Amino acid sequence: MLSKIRKVVLPLAFWLLLWHVCSLVVDNSFMLPGINKTLGALLVLVSQKSFYKAVILSAFRVILGLIYGCLFGVILAVLCQRFKIINEIFSPIITVIRSTPVASFIVILWLMMSGDKLSIFIGFIMVLPIIWQSTTDAILSIDESLLEVAKVYEFSYFKKFRLLILPTLRKFLFPAIITSSGLAWKAEIAAEIIAYTKNSIGQGINDAKYVMDTATVFAWTLVVIFFSIILESCARFLLRRSKNGTGN
Repeated sequence: MLSKIRKVVLPLAFWLLLWHVCSLVVDNSFMLPGINKTLGALLVLVSQKSFYKAVILSAFRVILGLIYGCLFGVILAVLCQRFKIINEIFSPIITVIRSTPVASFIVILWLMMSGDKLSIFIGFIMVLPIIWQSTTDAILSIDESLLEVAKVYEFSYFKKFRLLILPTLRKFLFPAIITSSGLAWKAEIAAEIIAYTKNSIGQGINDAKYVMDTATVFAWTLVVIFFSIILESCARFLLRRSKNGTGN
């Protein structure tokens, strides 16, 4: 227990100390606000009702994007492995999505979608390739001999899925979902900032930037980091519960 606490406290203390020293050296709160000013700005934020509305709506958008990305990623991967023509059509698109900077997607799609829809879609499009690749790897890693045994003994599709496919999917998908949750959150915030999505964390960062309130920008950034950690932790917890619930 003490070891775990040390692993958290020591790095945190080091970086906070470095932040404090750098702010003293720079001695310019516009360029690098100190810890006290940032925490003061954070206290102002959490005292406002609009703060909680922005956080809840941003979290809702990123969760929707994550869910859509996971569902479509798994379905598309299964279809690509089942039908060669579908794989030939969609594999290049997955490559394009992987290779294109998220900022480019945001700017292009901003011309076609409202801020809310854009934020959700950006989360979806960032998650999709990761889940697609993980599902594809899982399918390709299934032992062919076990599938032959299942065929010989005439396993039902549900039994084959439960005993052979699901354990392999969990092995590949769980880490991918955890990684995707953090990526979706950061992409979502970037989309909100560029598209100036109303009632969002991105709007809060934009508003602070326009009035050159660096301390508030830092405070919002701390909020983004905090909820990114919370989101990934929740994903780990739920996936762990799901794994334990299957008896494995």
